[in-house]
Amino acid sequence: MNADLPSDLIDRLLSLHDWCREVEALLEGANDTLFETRRVHELALSKAVEQVGELSGRILRKHPGFAAAHPELELLAAYTMRNRLVHGYDDVIVAIVVATGRRDIPVLKAALEPILSEAGEDVA
Repeated sequence: MNADLPSDLIDRLLSLHDWCREVEALLEGANDTLFETRRVHELALSKAVEQVGELSGRILRKHPGFAAAHPELELLAAYTMRNRLVHGYDDVIVAIVVATGRRDIPVLKAALEPILSEAGEDVA
């Protein structure tokens, strides 16, 4: 187990990975128009992407050294998206949320996996 990572950071990284999985599960087999025509699906995806950003923000605040050492996680971009979702209200464009889920979330999840594996966590 990686002794360099505090247990609260590992917990946050695991939660972040779990929320990435949630986003992927929501998008699996769904076409993009589903999220534009079914409000419940839009809200579920938005909430999952928001949680990814919320956890990213907590890591940025509580573990800035870790965040700086892992720019591949793009935590600030995830946190910025969270802020847009939470404070943007009527300015949120569903297609951008869907694109973020399809393009950026899998990259984040893949970048988390070697970090978590090195910390002794099974995320396969």
